[in-house]
Amino acid sequence: MGTTYDQATVEKICCRLRGLVQDAFQKHLYTTAIFYADKLASLSHFEPEDLYTLAECYFKNHEYRRVLHLLRQHGNIVGSDERLKLLAAQSLLACKDWEECLRYLEDHGCDEDSVADSKMASAFALLRGRVYEVTENQKEALVWYERAIQLDAYCHEALDRLVGTHVLPLEQEMALLRSLRLHEEDEWLRHMYSAKLAAARSSCGCAAPAGFAAGAPAGSASAPSLDIAASWWGRGRRRRLRQAFDGELPGTDESSASLLPAPLVRNGDTLAARSTKFFYEGDYESCYQVSKRVLEVDPYHLAALPVHIGSLVMLEKKSVVFYVAHQLVNAHPATAVAWFTVGCYYYMVKKYQSARRFFNKALALDHNFAPAWIAYGHAFALQKESDQALAAYRTASRLFPGSHLPWLFIGMEYVRTNSLQLAQQCLDYSRTLMPTDPHIYNEIGVVAFHRKDYRKAIEFLQQALSLCGAPHEAACTNLGHAFLKEKVYDCALGAFQQAHGLNPQSSAALSGIAFTLQLLDRPDDAIEYYHRSLSINRDDQFAAEMLNYAVQEAAEQPCSMEL
Repeated sequence: MGTTYDQATVEKICCRLRGLVQDAFQKHLYTTAIFYADKLASLSHFEPEDLYTLAECYFKNHEYRRVLHLLRQHGNIVGSDERLKLLAAQSLLACKDWEECLRYLEDHGCDEDSVADSKMASAFALLRGRVYEVTENQKEALVWYERAIQLDAYCHEALDRLVGTHVLPLEQEMALLRSLRLHEEDEWLRHMYSAKLAAARSSCGCAAPAGFAAGAPAGSASAPSLDIAASWWGRGRRRRLRQAFDGELPGTDESSASLLPAPLVRNGDTLAARSTKFFYEGDYESCYQVSKRVLEVDPYHLAALPVHIGSLVMLEKKSVVFYVAHQLVNAHPATAVAWFTVGCYYYMVKKYQSARRFFNKALALDHNFAPAWIAYGHAFALQKESDQALAAYRTASRLFPGSHLPWLFIGMEYVRTNSLQLAQQCLDYSRTLMPTDPHIYNEIGVVAFHRKDYRKAIEFLQQALSLCGAPHEAACTNLGHAFLKEKVYDCALGAFQQAHGLNPQSSAALSGIAFTLQLLDRPDDAIEYYHRSLSINRDDQFAAEMLNYAVQEAAEQPCSMEL
C-alpha cells in the first residue's frame, strides 16, 4: 500500500528541509544545500522565500547562469521581490554581461523611486556604479556611487571606491565625508575614512609606486637621464628613533588615532592608511615597517599591498619583491596587485619589456588599478618611448582626475623631450591639485633652467627643498647647477656638497663639486673629485673632458717651493 502525503505531512517535510538547507548553508556545504533546497522549492510550489533560498544556494556555489535560468522561469515572482531582482543583477555582473546587467537594472525599475528600502536601493545603485566603471563610463560610475552613499551611509564598497582613490577632487571627497548621515555612536567611521583620505592626500611630497628621481637639468655639468628614485628623503627618522626609544611601533603617534576606539588604532585598515601616508611623504622605511606589520597579521590584506610593494621598490629590496610576487600569484592569480608585483620585480632588474607585459596583465584584470598605470608609463619612459609613456599617464589622469601624479609625470616626460611649454602647463595643473609636493617645484625649476631663467629656477628649487622637510639629492644637485649659471659659486658648492652628503655614490654631485672647484681656481681639488666621479661612472664624458682641462690648468700654475 503506497504512502499518502497530505498537506500537513508536506508542510512538515518542508519545515525539515528548511532546517537541513540552513545547516548545510552554515557549514558552506553548498552542493548539499542545493540538493535539499531544490526539493524544498518543488514541494512548496516555488514560494518566494524558498525560491530565493534555492537561488542563493546556486549563487554561493558560483553557478550564476543557473541562477539566471531559475529566475527567468519564475519571472512573475521575481518582479515583486527586490531580493530576487538584486540576485539576478549580481549574477549578470558575475557573468560579466555588463550591457545585459545595465539593461536589467534599468528595465526592472531598480532605483530609489521604486524600492521601498533605502539600503536595498543603495545596493542597486552600487551595482550600477560598478557596471559603469568596468565599461569605462567614469562619470556615470561616480554619480551612482555617490547615490549609493546618499541612500546608505554605511555602504562601504561605494565609500571605499570614492574616498582616498583620487577619482574625485579633494573638495568633493571632503564634502562627501561631511555629508555622511551616521549614527552618533558611529562617528569613528568618519574618522577612519578621514584617515584614509588624509593619507592619500598627504601634503609632504609624493612618489609613485615605481617612481622617478628628478633629473638634473640637461646641458649642465651633469645631465643624468631619469632613473628609479632609490634615494630616501629621510623623513620620519627622528620619529622612528623616538618610537624605538619609547618602545612604540611605527605609525602609532598620529593625532587621528586618538579619534578612534583604542582597539581600532592597530586595526589592519587603520595601519594600511598610515603606511600609505608614510609612502606619500617619502618615508619609505616607515611605510615598509607599518605595512609589514599589517601583512604579518594578514598576508593577503590587499589594501596594504600596493604601498608595501612600492616601498620595497624604493628601498631596492629585489629579493623580497620576488618572494612576495610568487606568494601573491599562487594565492590570488586573478587580482591585479599580484601581477603588478611581478611587473615591479622585472622593473627593478631593468627588464622593462617583461615589466610592461605584467603591468598590462594587471590592467586587464583591473582597468582602474592606478599603480599599474603609473608603473606602465614609467616602464616606457625609461626606454625613451615617449608616446606610449604619455598615453599611459594620460589614461591615469582621466581615470583619476583628483590625482596630481599623472600630470607630474606627463610634465616630466615633456621636460625630457624638451617640450617646455607643454611641460609647464602640465606641471602648473599638477600644482593646483597638490600645491605642496616638492617634486612639482623641482620640475618647474628644471623647466625654468632650460628656459635660461636661472633666478626663477633657484626660487622654485629652494621652495622644493623647503617643502621636503629633509634635503633631497636631486633638488640639491639641480640647485647647484642653477647657482653655477648665476655664477654664485660658493652657494653652488654648498648645494653640491649637500647632495653628496645625501648620496655619496652620486657621480652627478661629485662632478658638480669638481666643476665648481675648477671655476673657483682650485684645479688640484677639482682633479680629485673628477677622479672620484669617474670611479663611479666611467662613462661620464663631461667629467672625463673637464678632468683633462683641470690637469692642464694645474700644470700651468706656478708651484711654490719652500726651502
